[in-house]
Amino acid sequence: MSLRKRLIYSICATLPMSLVAGGVFTYWHATAKIETEMNAAIAVGSRIARNAVDDWEEATDPARRLALLIADFEGDRHLRAKLIGLDGKIQIESSVAPSDNPAPAWFVHLLEPPPKILTVELPEIFDAYGTVQLQTDPRNEVGEVWSDVTLTLAVLGIFCALALAFVYRTMATVIQPIQTLTAAIARVGDGDYRERVPESGPSELVRLSHGFNQMVERLAQSEAHNKRLREQLATVQDEERADLARDLHDEIGPLLFAADVDAVAIEQLAKSGDYGEIPTRVGTIREAIGRMQRHVRDILSRLRSAMLLDVGLAHAIDNLVAFWRAHRSDLEFHVNVPEESFGEFIDGAIYRIVQESISNSVRHGRPTLISIDIEAKPDFTIDIRVADNGSGLKDTGRAGYGIVGMQERVAALGGRLEVANRHDGPGVAVSAHLPIRDAVATAHAYSTHEATLQ
Repeated sequence: MSLRKRLIYSICATLPMSLVAGGVFTYWHATAKIETEMNAAIAVGSRIARNAVDDWEEATDPARRLALLIADFEGDRHLRAKLIGLDGKIQIESSVAPSDNPAPAWFVHLLEPPPKILTVELPEIFDAYGTVQLQTDPRNEVGEVWSDVTLTLAVLGIFCALALAFVYRTMATVIQPIQTLTAAIARVGDGDYRERVPESGPSELVRLSHGFNQMVERLAQSEAHNKRLREQLATVQDEERADLARDLHDEIGPLLFAADVDAVAIEQLAKSGDYGEIPTRVGTIREAIGRMQRHVRDILSRLRSAMLLDVGLAHAIDNLVAFWRAHRSDLEFHVNVPEESFGEFIDGAIYRIVQESISNSVRHGRPTLISIDIEAKPDFTIDIRVADNGSGLKDTGRAGYGIVGMQERVAALGGRLEVANRHDGPGVAVSAHLPIRDAVATAHAYSTHEATLQ
C-alpha cells in the first residue's frame, strides 16, 4: 500500500473513533445538563405555583384562581401544569412551547429522562376543586442538545474534509519527488549513470536528492575508472601474450632445434658404429632439455599469476572456457560461478579442479555439453560440480593421475571429492565440497611454512 493511501486510510479510520469518543462525551454531558435543567425547572415552577395562591384569603372564585394558575404555565419550555379533579381526571392541562429545532424521536428517546412529577401543596380552600401537578417535559432541552450535536458534527466533518484535502495535497507534493527518485534509482541500477534528480522541495528531500546525485557521480567515476583499468588489463594481457610467444620462439625454439639435431646425429653415429660421441650428444640434449624446463617453469609461473591473481576466479574460468570453445566449437558450456574471491589459495584449488575436470571430459568422454557450478553455502562451505554428457567413466580399476591430483588438492583443504557417472543421464559428474574455514586455516599454515623455508 502506498504511503498516501495509508495516511488517508488512517485519517478515515480516526474519524469514526473520534465520533464515537465525542458521542460518548456528548451523551454524558447532555444527560447531566438535561437532568439539571429539569430539576431547576420544577423547583422554579413549584415556587411560582405557591406564590400564585398565597393570597387565597382574597380569592372569591377558587376555581378560576386554579385555572389562572394552570394558564400561567402555558407555553413553558420545560414544564406542563395539570389540574386534576377529585375523580382523578385531568380537568385543565397547559401545553409546552414548541421546539425551534425539534430532535428526531430516536434522539429524544435516547436522552429523555423519566419525567419528574410534583404535586403542589395548596391551601385547604382549593381542596374541593382538585390538585395541581407539575410534570417536566425535556423535549425542548433535547432539541437544544440536538442542535449542538449537529453543529459539532458539521464542524468535525468540515475539519476532517479539510485535513484529508491538506494531507492529500501535501503527500502529492512529497511523493512525486520520491517517485522520481525511485525511477532514477531503477535506471541507475540498469547502468545509466547519467541520471540526476532535481534538488528541490522539503529540506529532507533536498538532502536525499543531493546524496543520490553525489552517489551517482561517484558511481560514474568508478565505472569510468574500472573501464580504464579493464583497457589497461587487456593491453597488459596482450603484451604478456606477445612476450610469451616471443619467449617460446626465441628460447624454446632453438633449444628444440638443437635437441633434434643432436638426436639425428646420435642416430647416424649409432648406424656408423661410432659410439664414443654418443654420450657427448646425449649430454647436449639433456642440457637443452634442462634449459627448456627452466623456461617452461618461468612461463607457467607467469601464466598462473596473470590467470588467478589479477583477474580473479570467475574471469579465470571464463578464460578457460573461452580456450576450449575456441578449440572445440561444437562444445557448449553452462557456467555458474560467483564473482567474489575465496582467497588466492582456495581460488587456485577450485580452478585446478575445474581445469582438470574439463580436460578429462574432453579427452575421454567426447561430450557436447559441460556444466560448471560453484556455490558458496551459508555454512561457510563451497560446492563445486563439473558435469558432462559424454560417454562416462570406463571401469579400468584405477584412477588417473588427474583425478588423484584433484583428490590430493581437496584433501589438503579438508574437503571431499567424488568422481562418478551421473545418475540423471549419460556423462560424468565431478563433485567437490570444501569447508572455507578449514581451507583458510590450511592456506595460512601453508603460507607460514613457505615463509619459514624462505
